[in-house]
Amino acid sequence: MKKLLYLLAGSVLGFSHVAWAGLSISPVQLYLGEKSKQKSTTIVISSKDFTTSKTFEASAVRWAQNEQGEDIFEPDPNMIINPKNFIIAPDSKQIVRVGLNQAVVNNDHPEKTWRIIFQEVAPPAQDNTVNFLFNISVPLFVGRQAPINLDIQPKLDTPDLNLSIKNNSLSHIQISKITLLDANKKEIETNHEMKYLLPQSRYHFNFKKNIPVVDFGKYKLLVQTDKQDQPLEFNLKE
Repeated sequence: MKKLLYLLAGSVLGFSHVAWAGLSISPVQLYLGEKSKQKSTTIVISSKDFTTSKTFEASAVRWAQNEQGEDIFEPDPNMIINPKNFIIAPDSKQIVRVGLNQAVVNNDHPEKTWRIIFQEVAPPAQDNTVNFLFNISVPLFVGRQAPINLDIQPKLDTPDLNLSIKNNSLSHIQISKITLLDANKKEIETNHEMKYLLPQSRYHFNFKKNIPVVDFGKYKLLVQTDKQDQPLEFNLKE
């Protein structure tokens, strides 16, 4: 009996490209901005150390988030993807163009977001085999990149530290690491949960450290994002 296992992959913060099991993709975030009046962008998928060719199908989904920061996807057949179907031979590469029907006009509206999905097509069935299939999701951000505007509030109704972080900016932010520092700037705990926050989205980051409310002013937070190399510094306050 043939078994299929999907190798899921997403974008990785801080790299221009990333590789999974012999498959590399660049860039890991796609942008279309209003200044250049762009209508399309490209992504390069390369193979290395493959023993056989692999077939992929590309598609697009609109990307939103609910009040809990959970991702919501809706198929979008109107996104231009060329080619939508392709074969990658061992030690080769494929250039895929992704585009819109018209140039970006964003003004002061929130950034629009999609996910471009590259799904490997299962090869012909063979008995007693296990196949690992790639399923790669690359974010596409359309519109002006606005200044960072995070609202960080510690929750008081949990025994451990819980941070409610809302993105008040008109564009996304990706949080990759939050470090808790004491008054001497000594690292107390680090949360490595990677999370995109789309405009006006909120998410809760949990820590094991129990800090009395009266001591909040003694601590600081370092928040690493995809917007800049150095982390943002915030005071932990009620």
